[in-house]
Amino acid sequence: MNDLIINIMFIVTYILLGVSVIGAIVFPIINMIGDFKKAKGSLVGIGIVAVLFIISYALSGSEVLESYEKFGVTATSSRIIGASLIMMYIMSIGAIVMAIVGEVYKAFK
Repeated sequence: MNDLIINIMFIVTYILLGVSVIGAIVFPIINMIGDFKKAKGSLVGIGIVAVLFIISYALSGSEVLESYEKFGVTATSSRIIGASLIMMYIMSIGAIVMAIVGEVYKAFK
């Protein structure tokens, strides 16, 4: 039963990842067609996310434990999963720091 739930969650994760990737590609293209000045912000955001993923990928390990093998996790997929987790940690910490900085900035403004 646990394997079924995990497999379903993997499928849901892949579907959501696909939808977000399509959205991240399609909407900046639509903005570029309409107004290039608006597109610069989108392209910078995508570039920052890409750089964060490259850094996260470089920091992640490719260990495959015996418990991972039953799910078909390879060294490459382990590294991508690790990079995704590291990127989530970096972006979460960044969001918290930006929220605190924004509140401090508003307090002194």
